[in-house]
Amino acid sequence: MYTGPMILPLDSEGTIYALQDEKGDTIGTGTRAVCEILLYMITNPTTRVVSDRVKTSVQTRTNVRSAIGI
Repeated sequence: MYTGPMILPLDSEGTIYALQDEKGDTIGTGTRAVCEILLYMITNPTTRVVSDRVKTSVQTRTNVRSAIGI
């Protein structure tokens, strides 16, 4: 069906977009920039520096939702 997360327009003007996961479920909505940031957050694991020598992984969240309601 889907190969990866996709950003799709929700209106004909292209002002509201939806971010869909690999299953086709909507996981976030908002402007194109918001969806791109959400896509980056769910596809790239982040690391947090605890000290100069120790790094720890921060888990990515699969249930990211947008702050902009439709």
